[in-house]
Amino acid sequence: MRIFVLGSYVNANCLCVENLPAAGESLSAQAMWTEHGGKGLNLAVGIHRLGIHVDTLMSVGMDSAADSLLKFLKAEGVDTRWVIRKSEQSGFGVGFIAPGGENFLAVYPGANFLLDASHVAQTAVAIGAADLVCAQFEIQETPILAAFSHARKLGIRTLLNPSPWRAPGMELLALTNILVANETEAASLFGLSAGADLSPEYWVSGLPAWAERSAWRGELLVVTLGEQGCVALNHRTVIYQPAWVVASVDATGAGDAFCAGLATALVQGDSLPDALILASACGAWVAAHRGVLQALPTLTEITRFVGT
Repeated sequence: MRIFVLGSYVNANCLCVENLPAAGESLSAQAMWTEHGGKGLNLAVGIHRLGIHVDTLMSVGMDSAADSLLKFLKAEGVDTRWVIRKSEQSGFGVGFIAPGGENFLAVYPGANFLLDASHVAQTAVAIGAADLVCAQFEIQETPILAAFSHARKLGIRTLLNPSPWRAPGMELLALTNILVANETEAASLFGLSAGADLSPEYWVSGLPAWAERSAWRGELLVVTLGEQGCVALNHRTVIYQPAWVVASVDATGAGDAFCAGLATALVQGDSLPDALILASACGAWVAAHRGVLQALPTLTEITRFVGT
């Protein structure tokens, strides 16, 4: 089994604060750390640690952060042949994390936005060998379209996590089999009012109609609801999966871990309920730990966690 990830890299810098800042507010941080990050990197490493072979295409800079990343990936056992180095600096991000795990992030894409369709063409053999092709929105839409189009012509399924949020184009949605969005992203996709009641019951009852009215015509739509769990729409059937109860430390990478667990379970042929259980467990595991990359669980760790 193999998964191809259109990746992204961000040199992540995190500050622990007592509360998330309001406009114009200056804060003192109680702790800070820097780590390798990026939604695409987190997804690729998360899948790798769950035991699936990963090929990942990503663009990084000619800087010390990229040097360090390549050493990390080689030590982790992740193939680096599709990591492309450009003159633009590597992606850079800053995150603020409150005591309850609430956070907000800002990301400068840097070299990530230099990835294009020509780079995708160079990886055609790897895409053709994959059981699933995954992407997120820390890269531009052009390379995603190229990869998803190639995959679909070969009968390979595609998974899109449209985060950081921007509205996916109609062509991209038509090429997407599996769409994973958080509740804010899904509300924007479906044009829901900002003041709507976003309870799990609300999502379960409304999701089929909202999807029908939208441009979504794919195979599986998953909406993550943070500590309230997730809902999934599959051929007009809605499944609700409660969240695992954990003491949240940092929810920054929980969505990436969720996608890694979901992608892994789907290529393994797990049933949808079992796939949502694994995905939710991976998200909860990361939310209960500080940082993201080092917190992404191994197959042994998450198997023990699910069995508790």
